[in-house]
Amino acid sequence: MNLLFSKQESAHFDRAGGIRRVFLLLFACVTAISASAQESIRPSSTESGAADARQQNDIQSTYNVKAGPVGVNVTSSMSVEATDNVGLSQTGREGDLILRPEIDFDSQWKVSQLNTLRFSLGLAYSKYLEHSNLDTRSVLLNPGSQLSFDMYLGGVVRLTFHDKFAILQNPIDEPTLSNVARFDRFQNSAGVTALVDLNDLKFVLGYDHFDFRSLNSDFDTLNRREEQFSASASLALSDAVTAGVDGSFALVDYLLDYNNNGTTWTAGPFVEATLSTYTKLRLTGGYQSMRFDDNGTSGDDTNLGGWYGSIAVAQRLNQYWSHTLSLGREARLGLDVNFTEFMYARYHANWRVNSRLNAGFEAFYEDADESGTALQDSEHSHRWGGGLSLTWKLGSKLGLSLRYQYVKKDSDLVLRSYYQNVGTLTLNYDF
Repeated sequence: MNLLFSKQESAHFDRAGGIRRVFLLLFACVTAISASAQESIRPSSTESGAADARQQNDIQSTYNVKAGPVGVNVTSSMSVEATDNVGLSQTGREGDLILRPEIDFDSQWKVSQLNTLRFSLGLAYSKYLEHSNLDTRSVLLNPGSQLSFDMYLGGVVRLTFHDKFAILQNPIDEPTLSNVARFDRFQNSAGVTALVDLNDLKFVLGYDHFDFRSLNSDFDTLNRREEQFSASASLALSDAVTAGVDGSFALVDYLLDYNNNGTTWTAGPFVEATLSTYTKLRLTGGYQSMRFDDNGTSGDDTNLGGWYGSIAVAQRLNQYWSHTLSLGREARLGLDVNFTEFMYARYHANWRVNSRLNAGFEAFYEDADESGTALQDSEHSHRWGGGLSLTWKLGSKLGLSLRYQYVKKDSDLVLRSYYQNVGTLTLNYDF
C-alpha cells in the first residue's frame, strides 16, 4: 500500500481542504486489508464497501487527457525490484531482479447530470531476469480495475452497477502460502449497490456475483463462484458521530470436489467518530458464521461461529506528520481447509519532509490459524514485518520512489517458515 500523499496533496495543504483529503487517504489505509488471494465477502470488506457507498462519488478529478466529454487520467511507472527469496522458501532461497512496467487509466464520463460512467484499468507486467519461467504469462490487471455506472433515482436513491476485475500473481498477498513463487489468479466481482440517502439516515444494499479462477493448475481446487449479499444502515447522531449496523451473506460453490461448499454470514454494529479536528476513530464488531457441507474430499469438517472486530484510528499530528493504527480479528475462506482465522495489527506513518519529499513507514503483525482435522495438517503461523519508503517529486510530471520491505513468517509446520527482503526503485510519470 502506498502511504505517501499524492502530488496534489503534497503541493497544497490548506487547513480545511488538506485535512479532509488527508483523512480520506488515512481511512483508505486503515480500512483496507492487505490484498488477499481470497476476495470473498468478510467483515472488513463488507464494512469498507458500505463506507465507500455512503461517500458521494461526484468528487471532481483532475484529468490530464481530454477526449470530448470523457476525462482520462493516464499515469505510468517503471519499477526495478530486487528480492532475496523469490519462492518464499525456508531452504534453498533464491534471489532475482524483476522489471515491472505499468500503465494506469482512470476515466470519467458524466453522461448526464444524474448519470456517470467510470472506467479504471491498470496494466502491468513482470519480467524476471534470473527465473524467466516466472514471467507474467499475459498481462496483470491491478485490483483497482473496474467499470461502474452511477444512476440517481429521484435524488434519494443512487444505483451503482459495477464490474471489478483483477489478474494477480504475487504469492506474498496470501499469508498462508509458503514455497510458492507464483500464484496466478483471476478475480471478478459484478453486481449492483443501492444507496438510499435520507440525509442523516443512510441505507446501503448490495449484490455481487464473484468468480475466482486459478491460472495455475496447482491451485485449481480454489476455483469457485459466490453469490454475495450485503446490507448496511447508518445514522448520523451528530456532526462528529455516526453509528449503524451492517451484515453480509454469501453462498460459496467450489467447481471441483476438494473444498467444501458452504454459506457464510456476518452481522454487527459499527461506530465512526471524529474525536477532534485531527483524529478519527472507527469501531466494528459482531458475529461471524461459516457453515460447510461435506461434499469435498479435503477432510475438513469444521465450522466457524464466533466474534469479529476491528478498531482503526487515523490521526494527523501536524501538517507534516500523520499516522494510522488498525487492529482486528476475522475469518476468511482457507486455501485447502474450510477457513482461516486471522488476528492482525497494522501501523502506517507518513512524514511530509517538504513540498518535494515524502517519507513513509509501515509495520504489521498477522496471526493465522487454519481449521482442519486429524486427516490433514492445518497450519498455525505468525507473519510480521515492515517497510520504509521515500518519494521525490522531480518535476510536475516525474517522480521517483525508493522502498524497502521485510516479511518474516514463522510456522508450526516443517519447512513452511521463511523471510524475504525486497527493495524497489520506481520511476513514475504522469502524462
